[in-house]
Amino acid sequence: MPDREFSGFEVDNVADAVRQPPLHELRVAARSRRRRSAALGATALAVLVAAAVVPAAAQPEWLGSPSRPGPSAGRLLPGVAGDFTLTGPRSGVDVRVEPCVLRFARTTDGGRTWSDWDDARYEADDCQPGSSLEYTVLADGTYLVRDGLRRLSTDYGRTWQDADEAIIPVRTFPANTRPVHCQFVCPAVDEPLAVDPATGIAYRLSGTPPTPLRLASLYPASDGSIWTTYGPGRGTVGARSADRGATWTTWKPATGRRLMALVGINNREGYQLVEDPDGEASLERTSDGGATWSVTMAGLPGGIQGDLTVGADGSLLIVTQTGPESDRTTEVLASHDDGRSFTVVREGGMPVASVSVTPGYAWVFDPGGPGGEAEHLFLTRDGRTWSRFFLASA
Repeated sequence: MPDREFSGFEVDNVADAVRQPPLHELRVAARSRRRRSAALGATALAVLVAAAVVPAAAQPEWLGSPSRPGPSAGRLLPGVAGDFTLTGPRSGVDVRVEPCVLRFARTTDGGRTWSDWDDARYEADDCQPGSSLEYTVLADGTYLVRDGLRRLSTDYGRTWQDADEAIIPVRTFPANTRPVHCQFVCPAVDEPLAVDPATGIAYRLSGTPPTPLRLASLYPASDGSIWTTYGPGRGTVGARSADRGATWTTWKPATGRRLMALVGINNREGYQLVEDPDGEASLERTSDGGATWSVTMAGLPGGIQGDLTVGADGSLLIVTQTGPESDRTTEVLASHDDGRSFTVVREGGMPVASVSVTPGYAWVFDPGGPGGEAEHLFLTRDGRTWSRFFLASA
């Protein structure tokens, strides 16, 4: 597995490999939670994104519950694979998507055993042909579904409530809660949310939001500050809160530019990716909480979406796709110099249409399973060391 080093990005080469699909395809992909499939390579395109450096000791704790149900060794319900969300170093939730039905499976041991697919499910009351359910895994046992109205489960998918009644409004997120990380639109999530890892209870902010636009992304920094983007598709407004959502500082890119990705290190330092009117994108850095920005890298191809995170060692990890549309593969890039240069640290992964990062971790799906489907993924915290994480048998 070669490590290919390069300074910045070769813009012409990247532009040839990165061809953005029509906007309606991206919206369909976002609404359907962009399920894992080898056939989705044409709609899940390259990722070039901004990120921030967080010390390993400062990484936020993972969402989970000490009273979670024990996993079952059985692997049932063969069929189409679902969408994986990492909830901890060795825990995750996989979702099997069927017409009008969602099934949730959990693991706490790196995927060696999974709960039964029938233990947790959501079935639409009134499902029309061709309709789809939006959903987001908020935490290990907290799931949000949009089925006309929004439904919330805080007990690992066993029971469901009206989300607008069940999500507790608060002026600021309680200190023991974890803001829900999301990138490039989180289906069923319209606003910043946080979850208590001990109880699974979800919270929303009751104050005036920083903008009337819909939430597009949220990145929880290690010091508790929250960095968000808002807007249709990719964000057009950036916002930062240093007091767990009580007050916000907002900014907009210069006239004609679009804010595409935003990540915070702490309440002062962050990175954003913006697109110019001519279609080129730039990576920018702030050290004053978004008041001013300086260019770290310029000349990136525009029209791109982002999968990014910060490794446990402070490295910048980017999951991207490469190759012609008919033969795309996924690779992971790592930077240990604040994004000034990148090294390809893993390649040959299955192209997917779902987010493949979370704070502190990045992963790629291995296509070596029967029929080209992934049986496991490779997980890294720093781009140097990797562990195998087994996926639920569908």
